[in-house]
Amino acid sequence: MVATEVLVALVVLAFLGGVIVATIGPGGILIVTGLYLMTSLSSAQVAGTSSAIFTVGAVLGSLIYARSGEIDWWIAGVVSVAAAGGTWVGVQANASLSRELYGLVLAALLAVVGVTIVYREYHDLEPRVELGRGGWDTVGFVAVGLVVGVSGGLLGIGGAALSAPVLVLVGVPMLATIAITQVVVVATALFTTLNYLLLGAIVTALFVPITGAYLGGVGVGWWLAHRVEAGRLKLALGVALVGLAASLVI
Repeated sequence: MVATEVLVALVVLAFLGGVIVATIGPGGILIVTGLYLMTSLSSAQVAGTSSAIFTVGAVLGSLIYARSGEIDWWIAGVVSVAAAGGTWVGVQANASLSRELYGLVLAALLAVVGVTIVYREYHDLEPRVELGRGGWDTVGFVAVGLVVGVSGGLLGIGGAALSAPVLVLVGVPMLATIAITQVVVVATALFTTLNYLLLGAIVTALFVPITGAYLGGVGVGWWLAHRVEAGRLKLALGVALVGLAASLVI
């Protein structure tokens, strides 16, 4: 069991992560980073516990975005099915990661996502490729799903850290991207959780309080997503991700 002050810090990170995941996408990664930096959990326990938390949060996020009508179910379905398949590959690969290597891979992902967000927001870049609903476009969305699923299974990041930035890059509107991401995370995190559950790698004592805080953040995040300009939030998140990446390797 972790110290009380560590648990409080994890709960605060979970609430912030929930707010971010429901407004701009890559927020759950704060929980993954917190579990890695503040506890002595193994890489499998970090990935399994965080995935279980994300599953519950994404179900809530999907329900509230479905109610407000922003989910593009065709894109969500294609990406989710591919992501669900990719999780198995990621979970198997996690077994070969030491705790130190897990931290380096997580840091690299944080840095890449953070720098990409900052660069594109700073330069106000439009999408380079815009995917539609044709044959090759479907292949493109399947590729997005596979990358999200493998990464989610490997690191326990749920999927939002990659699906949200990538969907924006291929021309999906911001609010629709966040709504679709909730569904994608349900598929990615659920299948990842089931795999880690079979390995006994989910820490229940941390799952319950962190999930409660995360759900509260998701509700607040949905409210903010309809009232706050996303550009500034994305820029701030990008800077924060780069900082977290640095903290993992320093």
